[in-house]
Amino acid sequence: MSSVNIITSRIIGAIHVFGHPSHLTVILQDFFNLHNRICSDRVHLAAAMDWLCKAQDITDCGGCSGEYSLYKGWGPPYPETTGYIIPTFLQYAQLADDGNFIERAIMMGDWEIQIQLPSGAVRGGPGINKYPIVFNTGQVILGWMALYEHTKQNKFMDAALKAADWLISVQDHDGKWSMHAYHGIPHAYHSRVAWALLEVFKHTNDMKYRFASEKSVAWVLSLANENAWFHKATFDTKQEHPLTHTIAYTLRGLLESSLLLGGSIRQRALSQVIKASENIMIKYELRKRNPRSMPLYLPATLNDKWHSNDTYSCLTGNVQLAILWLKIFGINNDARLLNAALKIIDQVKMTQKMDSRNPGIRGGIPGSYPLWGNYLRFSYPNWAAKFFADAIMLQETVIQELKKEQT
Repeated sequence: MSSVNIITSRIIGAIHVFGHPSHLTVILQDFFNLHNRICSDRVHLAAAMDWLCKAQDITDCGGCSGEYSLYKGWGPPYPETTGYIIPTFLQYAQLADDGNFIERAIMMGDWEIQIQLPSGAVRGGPGINKYPIVFNTGQVILGWMALYEHTKQNKFMDAALKAADWLISVQDHDGKWSMHAYHGIPHAYHSRVAWALLEVFKHTNDMKYRFASEKSVAWVLSLANENAWFHKATFDTKQEHPLTHTIAYTLRGLLESSLLLGGSIRQRALSQVIKASENIMIKYELRKRNPRSMPLYLPATLNDKWHSNDTYSCLTGNVQLAILWLKIFGINNDARLLNAALKIIDQVKMTQKMDSRNPGIRGGIPGSYPLWGNYLRFSYPNWAAKFFADAIMLQETVIQELKKEQT
């Protein structure tokens, strides 16, 4: 591309970002460090779910648009994230007593079946691509299994079994996945793929899925250092330190797998997850300006000593960590984790623009705070809204349980 074309492209991009009043409003808010008002949990939750419905409606196929970008508007449907949005819709349907969200979840699952590759794998990347990706396949299995549990329709189990069999067929002997992995390298966050295989095992009792999962979890555990920081938790080799997004992916996959596996590997995995979670929580709490203040936003990436020089935050990772902290609190009653989770969720609430006239912004959660941070700059990804909704629903459940204990 010539220098003239590059400059022209950048000018057009700047016009898209700054030329729309709704875009300029949220950019200026972040520039002047102005936060949105915190509303009730249910108001924030409903706004995020409405945004996800818009992301689904805009594609006209059943899948969810991957993101709303201030550069390009709504993106194409994203098979991977549509897959794990399904359980969020099913849970919200029950919470809100709204069957429309069940219908929407089924539409997502049907679309995933329609585009499933003949091998059983799930397509990589946003849009309808021809290449398979291991991680994406695992995430869609989670959606299909949730639908099977809810509807008992065999089509969802059949699709999940095809996908799970493909995962086993391409797994390395030591438990990792090198073939058909994102950027062609194995990842610690494939622990979420192990989790998906265990969901299949739970319903089939077929030991091949359990064995494959155990091998994967053992391989991931071998990547932990003495601080419970995991090597190979980045998206690619160019990324020096992992995002909180992929750190939380790794830890959540290990946590859910440990709860389904049992035995000695359960204790090993749970121990590492708790240790890592405590280290991140302490890092977050130490970002207070004074003992009574709210901590500064958690940095987007963390090195092997849990340090960072980042000046932006990965909001997706923040709410994923909140989910993790709340789940661990349910296991060991560590009130520090509960306290940190409640605070970090409130911080993300303050980035949710509730009154924008732009449906791509209203109710969505940005990739980064501030918006121009390095993670999905000037974008609102569907997985940020998904994990934000999950965090609020789990927070409500935890608080209700605490209230019951006090009565």
